[in-house]
Amino acid sequence: MQLSTTLPLIASICLLAACQPKPESDAESTSVAGEEQTQATEAVSVAFEDSQIVADAKYFWAHTAGDVSGDGLADLVFINNNASGGALGYYKGQLEQGLWEKVIIAQTPPTGGLFAGGDLEVADIDQDGDMDVVGIKHPGEWTDASATAEIFWYENNGSNWQAHYIGDVPDAVKDVSFADFDKDGLLDVALLTFDSHSLSIFKQKDADDWSKVQFIQNDTLHEGMDVGDFNGDGYLDIVANAYVFYNPDGVLDSDWEQINLNERWNNQTGDWSRNGTKTFVVDTNGDALDEIFLCHSERAGYPLVKYEPQLKTDGSVIWTESEILPEITACHTLQVYDFNQDGKHDILTGINFGRAVNLDATNFDLKLLLGSDKGYTTQLLHPEGIYNGFAIDFDGDSDMDFFRYPNHESTDLFLFKNQTQY
Repeated sequence: MQLSTTLPLIASICLLAACQPKPESDAESTSVAGEEQTQATEAVSVAFEDSQIVADAKYFWAHTAGDVSGDGLADLVFINNNASGGALGYYKGQLEQGLWEKVIIAQTPPTGGLFAGGDLEVADIDQDGDMDVVGIKHPGEWTDASATAEIFWYENNGSNWQAHYIGDVPDAVKDVSFADFDKDGLLDVALLTFDSHSLSIFKQKDADDWSKVQFIQNDTLHEGMDVGDFNGDGYLDIVANAYVFYNPDGVLDSDWEQINLNERWNNQTGDWSRNGTKTFVVDTNGDALDEIFLCHSERAGYPLVKYEPQLKTDGSVIWTESEILPEITACHTLQVYDFNQDGKHDILTGINFGRAVNLDATNFDLKLLLGSDKGYTTQLLHPEGIYNGFAIDFDGDSDMDFFRYPNHESTDLFLFKNQTQY
């Protein structure tokens, strides 16, 4: 399919109606978030019950969720001590109140050393019906960000986890995405790195046979990757740091056409905080073209935006940029789902307190932007921030729950269970 080589950006502003729900009185106790709503948009606010599930976290920068234990409940998968390396494991999900049981998948990688990374993924990599886990061997960003990272995937065999080698990338991993990029029925993997500013794609041939089919370096690549079909050709594309990489019709070692959605996301200079983004891809309007949501994860003064692709009759793609929030500091959570099940996608977003406080921020809100035909209504969920929040239907009751890690140095971690009645 022929794609446009230029990128028209049509700026539009989404209506953002603000409401002020009552904040929780005790951030650490089990509580239900405010339920006020704004009549103008008729958005239904969501009640959450939060409870502490972890008390011994150490730099859980890389954590995600999935049912790795196979009991129908989502587990919290983690790498411990990502600053200087640690173990790979998960906390076993439970319906009862109280701290979750910790299960170690591997203390060390098969080649020695420790695990560390900025992202984790669970997926059924061998297609046997259970969830497998990626493991990243690295000494940690604070120890040596430039050290080579070895990528493994751990095959889920109940209590016995078998490591399989995928390949190496030059340095600390910021993002991991498993996807079947060539539609051969096998999951491949894309990895974004921090120090070498690189995007690597590995094609899976079988469990122990992976080949690196792309290695793309760009000095402005840093953090923020997801996958989706942006041009309707049925092949999954990649967005990384606001660069869109179009899949070459499944011929993965061919050139991936690249466009830049907006250079403000990747033209920054300075320290490690430059060009850091959170990125989420989803089709919110049912047109079979995925949209891209973006915010800045480390700095102040950047908006929360949506990029919507439109396919022209000649096969080219035009992107429209819409501003959702004019500014959100150190926006380190971005999850887009229909939390209140009203048919409109909502946005879970929030500020990393541990970073924002160094940017002289005074607002650290975790909020849910409730979608409607007229824009978004703001529902305050917690006043003290969130880091790498992850939403999932934890208990299989068809509504979206989420995990809250208050900041990147917190030892505590919480589950927010959706209490909406249908």
